[in-house]
Amino acid sequence: MQAHQRGDGSYFIYEIPAFLSPAECAEIMRTAVHAGLSESEIYGTSTDEVDRKSRHSYTAWLPAATSALVRKVNRLTAEITGYPEENQEDLQVVHYPEGGFFNPHYDCCDGGPQECSRMDALGGPRHITVIIYLNDDYEGGETAFPKLGITVRPETGKAAIFWSTDKNSILVPQSFHGGNPVTNGEKWICNKWIHLRPYR
Repeated sequence: MQAHQRGDGSYFIYEIPAFLSPAECAEIMRTAVHAGLSESEIYGTSTDEVDRKSRHSYTAWLPAATSALVRKVNRLTAEITGYPEENQEDLQVVHYPEGGFFNPHYDCCDGGPQECSRMDALGGPRHITVIIYLNDDYEGGETAFPKLGITVRPETGKAAIFWSTDKNSILVPQSFHGGNPVTNGEKWICNKWIHLRPYR
């Protein structure tokens, strides 16, 4: 797989076209619908909660046992990141309806000592994020990195990879990112989060 590098010279986002095929993307969307989607939550200090001011989307979680394709995504994620599958969270599928968005945020711990302690117990903060774009027949919905002045345009099957922390679990400020509002149509993505230690 060929990765395209973008960044500011000290921090980079990697884009891999055709990480998944259009047929595989469609299968993941169908599987998520069958599994059932619920309103997306914000990872909070002690419990997850819905915060409609920060994001508007719907989520399904697909464990490895769901299908051979989910297991393939897990395997490919391990290959491109260099971290074993046991360090991964389950595959998260996210559906953004028209008007859906996710305000800029960090994927790792930025919610204070309670949240950091909770994440540490599960395998440490989220170290690497892999976003896979499942469709592109909509307007808006780019992934924006405000501190870098970079946006990633959705393309069906493309993966975007970036680091939220360094290997000492220190937050990387440039990883601040969000999902721009979907202005026409519906957006589908899936996420893989990788930790420095086995995730449980």
